Amino acid sequence: MIEQGSGNIINISSTAGTKGNPYNLHYSAAKAGVISLSNNLAYMWAKHNINVNCIAPGLIATEPLKRLGIIPSDTRDDGTTIPHLELPPRAEDVAKMTRFLASDAARGITGEVVPVRAWFKSDRYWQ
Repeated sequence: MIEQGSGNIINISSTAGTKGNPYNLHYSAAKAGVISLSNNLAYMWAKHNINVNCIAPGLIATEPLKRLGIIPSDTRDDGTTIPHLELPPRAEDVAKMTRFLASDAARGITGEVVPVRAWFKSDRYWQ
């Protein structure tokens, strides 16, 4: 990337690296390290026109987590749909953010931590 004079690096961390997780200290510390690495590389490599950003997903809605009851249903008991911003994001939401940060639309963004977490309560506050 330095030789070609440009590039994009997108690291994946976690919201646990920004707010902590008292029951999983090693995980939180490791994810905070990824965020710090991203910030430092963004500063160091800006002169080479290399963007370095970090995505920090919260709890992601996957089918196994839904089956375990960790992720709520997409519908209420009465059958109405719950707004997607009140549910944990899906893996596709993280992929879309990654695609955006890799695109030319994000060429002026570097050294940022972008959370992907909607407004799901457990990703906003410790429970």
